[in-house]
Amino acid sequence: MRKTITLLLLILPFCLTGCWDGKDPEDRSYIITLGVDRTEDGLLFTFAPAKTTDGETKVYSMQADTLAKAVARADSHSSKEVYLGQLKTVVFGKALLEDKTAFAGITEELLRGVAVSEKVMILATEADAKSCVDAITEIDHSTGLFLWDFYKNTANEVAVTRAVDLDIMQTDLQVQKGSLILPRMTVTEEGISLGGGIALHNATYAFALSDDMEQYALLLLGEGDGAVLEAEYGQTAIAFEIRKNKVSYDYTEQDGNLHCAVSVKLMGGITGADGQSMSEQKNRTEVQNLFANIIKINLENTIKTVQQKTDGDVFGLWARLQRMCPKLYDANKNWQDLDIAVECQVILDDTGRIR
Repeated sequence: MRKTITLLLLILPFCLTGCWDGKDPEDRSYIITLGVDRTEDGLLFTFAPAKTTDGETKVYSMQADTLAKAVARADSHSSKEVYLGQLKTVVFGKALLEDKTAFAGITEELLRGVAVSEKVMILATEADAKSCVDAITEIDHSTGLFLWDFYKNTANEVAVTRAVDLDIMQTDLQVQKGSLILPRMTVTEEGISLGGGIALHNATYAFALSDDMEQYALLLLGEGDGAVLEAEYGQTAIAFEIRKNKVSYDYTEQDGNLHCAVSVKLMGGITGADGQSMSEQKNRTEVQNLFANIIKINLENTIKTVQQKTDGDVFGLWARLQRMCPKLYDANKNWQDLDIAVECQVILDDTGRIR
């Protein structure tokens, strides 16, 4: 009994101490969206806090050499502590992406930040990140949660852009030797536009992909489920909604040249055939061939355009060759040495209903 009482007395002080370093929620500024720009004076960090019950949110910017210094400076200007544990989205400005050292430094800070989740969504813009964060705040007073929800729940269903989080970005940069495509954000008169991409090579800005190029890039990667493509059939515009996107890659070497045969198989349905019955095999075959040809041409044009712009493996096709066919891999070559041919098969498994 004496031992039990002694043990309880030893434990009791720990139960009474409480959490010495705990923070009440109202004492913290929960940052939801962060913009990072490179300026003539260094780095500019734009913080967008979550909306609180005590008033409207206020976006503010801090000039500093590092994110840690920017947070410390923000803390010294406010009664609330900046907290990145609820960070959902980071937007990188073009000038930052053009500075390899600065971009690498910020990426390293985000990856090493104890509070920052590896599932934070990453976006890029051809303008400055601050204007994007300001536009986000104008649209959504909860300062960007809708944006995070879109990439988390909707982007993979509409196939206009790819969701890239901090973990995916770092993995692609490592596997593809500094090359990848980040989803692009553009400020418009209506607010913001999500679509297209920003290609990086050697972990720095290379060029921008248009909305259409990004969509066909998703088809090339087998991530085109939900995409809607349009074509003229007769005198009518018809839409093909892709519901399954399967891709296979076959690498071969002939006469010292490397070849990659990309086989794209798409299944989905169409709408708006202007009364022309898709139940008739002739019409169905014509429409299938029509879309297959359009997709093949646009995929090959997208690949050729990107190959002309960079030797960076932004689509991951060279990294895939190294994994699938290590005997064909040559460290002295790159994906520009690949002769890529696309074959496309379209299957209409749904032609809609006439009500």
